[in-house]
Amino acid sequence: GLHGRQARDAQDLSTSAGSSGLSFRDVARALEDLDRAEIAAARWFGAKGQTVRAVALDEAFVLDPGPPHVLAIGSVELEDGTTQRYTFGLTGRPLRAAAGGDGMWRALMTAIAGDRLIAGLPRTVGAAAGPVTAALVCRAAAALDQIVPGSRATIPALPERGLGADQSNTSTVFDERLLLKAFRRLQRGLNPDLELVTFLTEEAGFAAVPPLAGYAEVVSTAAGSATAEMSTVALVQAFVADGADAFETIAESLTAWLLGSGDVGIDSATAVASDLGALTAGLHAALADAHGAPDFEPRLATQDDLRRWAHGALLQLVRAIEVTPGEAGMVLRELAPRIAAELTVFEALARPPLLTRVHGDFHLGQVLIAPGGYRIVDFEGEPLGPLEERRAHQSPLRDAASMLRSLDHVGRSAGRRAVARNGGPIESPGLDLAAWLGHSRARFLDAYQAGLRAAGAPIVMDAALLRAFEIEKECYEFIYASTYLPTWLWAPTQGMRGLFKDEARPRR
Repeated sequence: GLHGRQARDAQDLSTSAGSSGLSFRDVARALEDLDRAEIAAARWFGAKGQTVRAVALDEAFVLDPGPPHVLAIGSVELEDGTTQRYTFGLTGRPLRAAAGGDGMWRALMTAIAGDRLIAGLPRTVGAAAGPVTAALVCRAAAALDQIVPGSRATIPALPERGLGADQSNTSTVFDERLLLKAFRRLQRGLNPDLELVTFLTEEAGFAAVPPLAGYAEVVSTAAGSATAEMSTVALVQAFVADGADAFETIAESLTAWLLGSGDVGIDSATAVASDLGALTAGLHAALADAHGAPDFEPRLATQDDLRRWAHGALLQLVRAIEVTPGEAGMVLRELAPRIAAELTVFEALARPPLLTRVHGDFHLGQVLIAPGGYRIVDFEGEPLGPLEERRAHQSPLRDAASMLRSLDHVGRSAGRRAVARNGGPIESPGLDLAAWLGHSRARFLDAYQAGLRAAGAPIVMDAALLRAFEIEKECYEFIYASTYLPTWLWAPTQGMRGLFKDEARPRR
């Protein structure tokens, strides 16, 4: 298993990258010379709105001494005095920030295919350099040679392209068969994306997740310590070349039906919601069976868990009210007493819910629709959250609530698109959107519960808990939209009003 491989890797930090003529100081200077404004503006930068004061090198690994290609781990100092760790790809002479197609990420993919163990550049030279204290551990998974036969020799010649949808990572596609995801913001510990993909594809045999093909981690030991620390740097999976983003696919289908002249049957139009309910049940059933892995053993929620949920949800409501401007903020403030009352259910449950590992950020954007079936991706959880929270056991109903909110958002998004393309209200829409919103929700839940029963999963549907999770999730959407994407504020505004059947009320 993954943990066993990591334990063996941590015991051996001794290897070399070959002579590149580069020193630790050379790489440190290259990081110092990077454009700080460009770092702050990057999509993967996790402190939006803050100025970057400095970038200091923590570790450097020479992937290929020729060009050269260097993977650097740097600490970014922010204007508020805090620091965040990031992965930087550097290349060329003199070293500069790597760009797509210049070979830097291919060098990392090649190292993973070759099961390489690359020593970090020593901080000093000569006899005083001391033992190696950090290494980049690159490991191929069994599925790699199934996806790309003879991968060790083949990968250096494969065509590559950027994915074009990166956010907290930089993703590169090789020959439309492999996806290398390099995590840009690093936290010490095991990234749940690697952990869950490994478990689901290698232990649980869950076919709706693209198989793990490899990974890379930084393993380091502090001076005088026998304990190794690990940070996940990259993940490789099979690439779903014919997969389409579920949110956009559903939104465009609904928009076309709304603008069409003929009536679309509601059962046909909501079949996708039933499919998603069954998919979610399959995921949760797979995660409810630990297959002997201690970190995946289900457990019942404690009273401390429930108190923490209640406290966190109320804090999130307060934060949402603080940051949400304009009409959206007014709606939220008006509904706040009712929202707060609903969130008290967390501490009033009749029986403690079962907790398992979960997806953690489950919405339509994390689902691909392909001819061969649905595929679930991106198990990072909320990238800006602490690693321990992202790896914590949760109620599977959090995932279900998040997907229900996403179905609501995609339906309302289609309504807005249709009106915009029509140049105004549609007199005779080809689809009853309000009926679709209600019917898709019901079909998702019916299929979800039926799937859990069929799998024998010990997950109990609690309608009150599910609703509280939905309300909490919509509060988070207000914070996200207000902070990062103000044009999205309409979605949680309409969604929260819908949850409280408040949509028809006139606004002041």
